[in-house]
Amino acid sequence: MSGILSAYLANEVALKRYLRRFIRSREAADDLAQEAFLRAFAAESGRIIEAPKAFLFKVAKNLALNEIARQSSVAIEPLGDFEGREVLEDSNQAAIDDVVDSRERIRLLARAIAALPPQCAKVFILRKMQGMSQKEIALRLNISVRTVENHVATGLSRCRAYMQAHCGTGAPERVPTAFVKAKKAQ
Repeated sequence: MSGILSAYLANEVALKRYLRRFIRSREAADDLAQEAFLRAFAAESGRIIEAPKAFLFKVAKNLALNEIARQSSVAIEPLGDFEGREVLEDSNQAAIDDVVDSRERIRLLARAIAALPPQCAKVFILRKMQGMSQKEIALRLNISVRTVENHVATGLSRCRAYMQAHCGTGAPERVPTAFVKAKKAQ
């Protein structure tokens, strides 16, 4: 099992508590924790991380500081009064369900990727999570573009099968939104 995945699963509550020191919103801290996991997990694909817990917390701190800087530069617009309180209550439960579901999907996807052969997992992460082109991956790993295509196809089919077997869903090509937002910000 991945060192980052193990560190995240063992320290998820502590990581979120740590992030709440920087970010007061519980939801934002939860999102940052997931984003920190995804970035650390992707970084682990190319090398061995000797202190995965420390690395995970460092990534989380950097993300929190970036978020604070981003928020301080955003203009705040006042919201008008809202009379439909019952709509908010229903949406809160739906939001909680979505958060729980997304966390489980992230864990499941990480386990599915960890179950791939090492080279296949490396190619899959570089292509699907880091957004590198097939040609860039081929040059970086000194393999052919066709081999990259085969690894991506194998990774997709095995991850889909793993996710279907473990929770009845199979769409690993949909990377969690926190990671997509992070990639766009870079």
